[in-house]
Amino acid sequence: MKIRIIGPVGSGKTTFAYNLSHKMNVPVTSLDDLNWIRAVNGDKHRTVSERQLLINKVLQHDSWIIEGAQYREGQALFANADKIFVLDPPYWRNMIYIFKRWLKNWLFGGPPQYRQLRIYLHWQRKWKNTHRAAIFNLLQPYQAKVTVCKGLKGLTKDKN
Repeated sequence: MKIRIIGPVGSGKTTFAYNLSHKMNVPVTSLDDLNWIRAVNGDKHRTVSERQLLINKVLQHDSWIIEGAQYREGQALFANADKIFVLDPPYWRNMIYIFKRWLKNWLFGGPPQYRQLRIYLHWQRKWKNTHRAAIFNLLQPYQAKVTVCKGLKGLTKDKN
C-alpha cells in the first residue's frame, strides 16, 4: 500500500502516519526529512535535485507512507499513491492544535524548528489563504483515491 498524507501544520499528519505504519507495518517518510538536512548549527535546505533523488528512491518501494505539507514538488507521490489522505480540520481546531504543540515544545524542549509560534501561525495562514485551495485543485485528477479528514478520531481504530 502506498499512502500520501497532506495537511496543514499541526493537523496530525505525523501522528496519523505513525499510527498507520504501526497497524500496517509500512515505513513512514516525512517530507521534512527529504527537504532538510538537520544539523545542530541550523538546518540546511536540500537542492531540488537532491530532493527529487530521495523521492525517486521512496517511489521504488512496494509500500510507503509519506507525510508532509509540501506539495509543489513530488507530484509523482500523488500519482503513485494508492490512497491520499487530506487532513483538513476546522481552522479554529487546528489553531488549538498548533498552540498546544508550540506550548509543549516550549515547556519541555522539543526540536528547535517547532519552538517558534510565529512560524506556525504563518504556515497556518498560508494553508488557509492559498495552499488549501491549490492542493484541492492539484488533487482533482486523483479524487477516487482521496479521503478528506476533518478529524482523526476513529481513522486508525479497528472496526471490530
